[in-house]
Amino acid sequence: MALRRSVAFRVNLVFDVLLAFTGLGTAVAAVLIVFTRADSLAGWSKAEFLVLIGTYQLITGLRGTFIDPNLSWFPETGIRNGKLDGYLLQPASSLFLASLSLSSPLALIQFVLGLGVLGWGIAGQSPSVAGVLSWLVLVVAGLVVTWALSVLLACLAFWAPKLQLDVFFHSAWQLGRYPTDVFARPIRVILTYVFPMALIASVPSAALLRGPRMGVLVGGVLAAGGAAALAALAWRRGLRRYTGATS
Repeated sequence: MALRRSVAFRVNLVFDVLLAFTGLGTAVAAVLIVFTRADSLAGWSKAEFLVLIGTYQLITGLRGTFIDPNLSWFPETGIRNGKLDGYLLQPASSLFLASLSLSSPLALIQFVLGLGVLGWGIAGQSPSVAGVLSWLVLVVAGLVVTWALSVLLACLAFWAPKLQLDVFFHSAWQLGRYPTDVFARPIRVILTYVFPMALIASVPSAALLRGPRMGVLVGGVLAAGGAAALAALAWRRGLRRYTGATS
């Protein structure tokens, strides 16, 4: 149904495809230009940068497909327009319905493009089985953290319905396309432990080509579990304050 609606608007479809190609092409071109004059940047090779971009694009595509269609407009549609009231009357989890019930299949274009760049990056490399498995686990952990951050941002609408932080979140999200090693130490600490953008692409990409590290793997899984638990707690606390769209 969602795909049918998207295809119906052919101009939007063409625009979305061109936008996805342009954004990814710009990022890849910048990397290729840098590595015409250097063999590594902040300890990352060209292949590792391509894997990083591919992983980032892959997760961005999944976020745009399954998370953003539900939570990007939650303060408006969920709280002020009362869509949450309908979710609360259904037997399924209101958190699941509010955060994952809708999808935008066309955003999977970014996922496919990400897989292509990822394949380009590992071409000629020999990632180990352990590295591939670690990458998969950490990508799943990154997706969980992405979902949890989006839920936490949406939950702010329970306390401040008119507060809009989407621009800030989308701007901060762009930092995930760069390895954390390129930033100064204070920013690296923030992107690793406070606003964990490192888990989105940097950590999985490093694990794929450099091999897994048990401490990083366990830390990623624990971070995902902690973020999901915090998001669920914030949702329950927010529901206690919610009295309906008409109140």
